[in-house]
Amino acid sequence: MTTTTTFQNRQALADWRGFPVTVTRREEEVLQAICDGCSTPEVASRLYLSQKTVKNHLASIYQKLDARDRTQAVLTALRLGIVKLD
Repeated sequence: MTTTTTFQNRQALADWRGFPVTVTRREEEVLQAICDGCSTPEVASRLYLSQKTVKNHLASIYQKLDARDRTQAVLTALRLGIVKLD
């Protein structure tokens, strides 16, 4: 079972066809770590994941957020309220 973020009081995520997009809790944690300035090895260490798993999560995030790189993914996540700047 996949836990998904509930976007209360947030802009709804939708793909190019208008279908809802869900970001898993783990993907949200990866995004937050990237937003905090962590590199892939640092994210892996912080979340007790392998670097390959972090890269897989990032690939999924890029697809879901229609982003081509980390910067675009973080900016989109900030705009949608998925992550916060501390």
